[in-house]
Amino acid sequence: MKLRSVSSLFTGLIFLGIALSAQAATWGVEVGVSTLSPCPSFCGGPGGAFGFSEDGGEFSTSAFATLANNDGDGQATASLSGPSMLPVLGAEGFSGANSRTDASAVGMLGYTYTGQNRTSISLDIRLDGKSGGPPTDPGWVNSNVAVVRGNVTYFSTHYATFIYEIVPGTPGLSLMGESSMTLSTDGSLDQQSDSIALVLEPGDVFFVWAGVNAGGIRGGYGDAFSTLSMSFSDPAGINTAVPVPAAIWLFGSGLVGLLGINRRRKNAG
Repeated sequence: MKLRSVSSLFTGLIFLGIALSAQAATWGVEVGVSTLSPCPSFCGGPGGAFGFSEDGGEFSTSAFATLANNDGDGQATASLSGPSMLPVLGAEGFSGANSRTDASAVGMLGYTYTGQNRTSISLDIRLDGKSGGPPTDPGWVNSNVAVVRGNVTYFSTHYATFIYEIVPGTPGLSLMGESSMTLSTDGSLDQQSDSIALVLEPGDVFFVWAGVNAGGIRGGYGDAFSTLSMSFSDPAGINTAVPVPAAIWLFGSGLVGLLGINRRRKNAG
């Protein structure tokens, strides 16, 4: 009977853990590099050649991917680092004469504001890099950053999906602000900056989603490997949100101890 009751408790806590996990805050970084040929007036099609490399994903704090073949080469990097653990992203892609190369990096993380008073700050963003290539096919470097109020539970690496589907379709989420930047295509080093104004109330939970994409087609290239970076104008009281899945490990540890106690009691009896 004791073993059965412990087993029932174990089963119940597993389902509780699954339920908590389903509602847990998400975070992570993910990168990818791809090549595609041929590219006459279109790319791919029957007989097309594809290459792909990726790394990271949900609950990853760093990621790196690289790819080089006859159709192009590129690399991408992402990490959650620094005092505020904001995403730091880099990507570069160089296409061949008859191909397309894309490199992208994405990061997202949640934060809580533990200050005692309402505050107005900004998320300051900087994008460094360059893009260029043939006049008819210059490459590209662009970035997107969004700040969302509420607890995000779905990890998305696609900006449009995140902004236009996940945020408006999820109760409790609202867009606080967003930024989009595109670097010059004349081949010279370009540095752009932007900021998102934030008004935070004590206890607020908010998420930062950031992505950078670089690449080219038919000889074009984009280089933003040094990098998309961000900082809070005043980080006082801003802390990274602790994801709920960590609590599930506590359930597991407690269950191991409980099962061990039950086994010792049974052996002693």
